[in-house]
Amino acid sequence: MLLRPLPTPLRRPSPVRRLWSVARRRTAALAALLSLALPAAAAVAADPPAAAGRPPERDDVTATWENAINAFKYQDFDTAIPLLRSLLYPSVRLDARREMRVREYLGAALWWTNKREESFDEFNALLVKNPGARLDPAQYPPKMVEDFEARRRRLISTGVIKADGLAAPLELDPRNASAPSYALMWFPLGVGQFANREPVKGWLLLAGQAALAGVSVGYYLSNRDAGHSGPRPLADDAIQIGTGIGFWLLAGYGVWDALRTYDRQWSPAKDAK
Repeated sequence: MLLRPLPTPLRRPSPVRRLWSVARRRTAALAALLSLALPAAAAVAADPPAAAGRPPERDDVTATWENAINAFKYQDFDTAIPLLRSLLYPSVRLDARREMRVREYLGAALWWTNKREESFDEFNALLVKNPGARLDPAQYPPKMVEDFEARRRRLISTGVIKADGLAAPLELDPRNASAPSYALMWFPLGVGQFANREPVKGWLLLAGQAALAGVSVGYYLSNRDAGHSGPRPLADDAIQIGTGIGFWLLAGYGVWDALRTYDRQWSPAKDAK
């Protein structure tokens, strides 16, 4: 009887070999994925707007537009002017409607900062593109509106724009056309700002000065009563004096701002050339 050799038992791979095999397969899969993803990532990095399917610089223009409008509305003209200019020069980056608004705001900001000749250039550009453009008397001072209408008359007289089809010249309300009393500029509590038709500034100054005065008077009365029964707390004295000084500093700023605005807004502008 022949003896059959016993079957050789299967050898299981060692744990190290199993780990090495799994790592090798996963590395190969990762390399394949990277070979597909890297070209797409490079394209996005080279031209993000195009890769995202939107026009180039759209986000940048929108952000600049919003920042410029907000700066103008808050009367931060030093910030607004370069932002507004960047939307128009060296090339216009806006649609026609927003271009007209930016030219109006840029001209007004330059006028308010006493750069009258540059302001007139922007008003001229606005009127050439839109001869029927108007400045709202409720938003702008009468002197600026008068200067704007003077530019329109000059462009019509020189034949640059035609008067045919234009609306009748803007008539200013006599109550708005005259400058407020100069004496009102010397009053605290935002009186000068309200007279100069700057209600936001007026309310801020009124609220700030009223708050400081209220705190100072309140501590004064408290300290006066405390003085009858013993020494007054030094901290309370410091708060009373500090808020009192703050009131007069803010009042002084309000008077200075009102006088400066009065001279800038109501004083005669240079004759347009």
